[in-house]
Amino acid sequence: MRSSPVNRCAARRALGRLALVLAAPLCAHAQSEPEVAGTPGRMFSIVPSISITETLTDNSGLTSSNRRSDLITQVSPGLRITSTGGRVRGFLDYALSGVLYARGSASNEFQNFLSAAANVEAVENWAYVDVASSISQQVVSAFGTRSTDPSLTNPNQTETRTFSLSPYVRGTLAGAADYEARLTRSSTSNDAASASDVTTTQASLRIGQRSSLAKLGWSADASHQVVDFSAGRQTENDQIRGVLSYAIDPELRFSAIGGYEANNYVSLDKEGHRIWGLGADWTPSERTRLSASTEDRFFGKSHSLVFQHRSARTAWTFSDTRDVSTGFDQPTLGTRGTAFDLFFSLFASQQPDPLLRARLVEEFLLAAGIPRDAVIFSGSSASAVTLQRRQEVSLALLGLRDTVVLSASQSKASRLDSVVVVSDDFANGNVVRERGLNATWSHRLTPQTALSVTGSISRASGTVGNQSTNLRTIFLAWSGRLGPRTSFSLGARRAAFRGSSEPYDETAVTATLSFQL
Repeated sequence: MRSSPVNRCAARRALGRLALVLAAPLCAHAQSEPEVAGTPGRMFSIVPSISITETLTDNSGLTSSNRRSDLITQVSPGLRITSTGGRVRGFLDYALSGVLYARGSASNEFQNFLSAAANVEAVENWAYVDVASSISQQVVSAFGTRSTDPSLTNPNQTETRTFSLSPYVRGTLAGAADYEARLTRSSTSNDAASASDVTTTQASLRIGQRSSLAKLGWSADASHQVVDFSAGRQTENDQIRGVLSYAIDPELRFSAIGGYEANNYVSLDKEGHRIWGLGADWTPSERTRLSASTEDRFFGKSHSLVFQHRSARTAWTFSDTRDVSTGFDQPTLGTRGTAFDLFFSLFASQQPDPLLRARLVEEFLLAAGIPRDAVIFSGSSASAVTLQRRQEVSLALLGLRDTVVLSASQSKASRLDSVVVVSDDFANGNVVRERGLNATWSHRLTPQTALSVTGSISRASGTVGNQSTNLRTIFLAWSGRLGPRTSFSLGARRAAFRGSSEPYDETAVTATLSFQL
């Protein structure tokens, strides 16, 4: 939803303070850690930028009646801070986008976009702090109007802000066991009155066998989590879990899981339940890994299956999980968010280091001409604890001149908290199913230019009231560099939306010019 001018000003001031908080350790590090001679690349960099995007659309209001063409101008000054060495490693990529409508100035607004993550080594080899934050434009309901372009007028869209601060210590006990104690505070907020804010606090302790090469291994962990939904209620969950593992050989290890949990997810007072399960890990090489586990929990069976494989020019991933979703590290259900979020996840097996992966994603999106803030898969904003099963598969083929990335996902979710009564997509026992497919092909025409095609399909359906939506989008772009600090992109888009809310068709052409200052 469009926020009021007062709320937007307050949000911009708060986001400015947030950017300074995230940037402070990086800037301090820049002053205390000079660049090391002979080290390739810069250990610390601050790169201001500005981009101008013109979008000529035939349906700026995303409606089937009273269609209005418009020329939308976006002016987006930005700042990228990167630290790659020393005790602070991380990045901050922030942009404030002013959105101006030639024929509908009442809809003019500011939008914030942020991707940031940093790890600070506070005490050498012992105490650390993880900081992460993001700001993007997300939909409130999977059954409302949706679009991949956040600049279009959409009452079902809201600015979603997440922030996580996690100090922890880790070390060795008597040379025989490793430990990690962590406290995490995370929050998710937005401007929509119908969407819930979520605040999560979690304390955890893990102790495990020091050597991972021993045939017989063990680990134990305990956690206490408090989740507070602003539109719902506060819930708590306590867990203790132990794992015994045995290695058949260095490549194959089996494990037995046992524990206990107490929570008030389905009742007013905490109820206790036993946990038991089995797991297996198979790692035939450093490029291939298969991990599987299943547990008996208070809600039934939970499971996790993850497969990863990469070669010199391919990356394959598959995952299938069923578990409780509280909003912790997952502010919106079933969403991959922006194009940056999607490809950041897809390239995880190709580049495990998050800092290097962020650079890889930025370069890929620039070469492919894909807007980094384009909304790929939408989701549902939950106001209570939910039970979710999610399946994802992705494939990246990286050629000398051609790159193909395929990604598909589906999720099934329902409200687990039977005590709270709130209005969201999961009210009245609704089971929400979402499916998404994204395909990108990029071809390098010259060393400086590339042609790309991106197609996406996103569907959602519910079991109450015959709710359903279907969004199909195709985007063609020609992009490249005009110099070492200047890039451009020319594109054309076609979108078709069908659903219980007002359907629409939209065609647009876009032009973007970006400068690094």
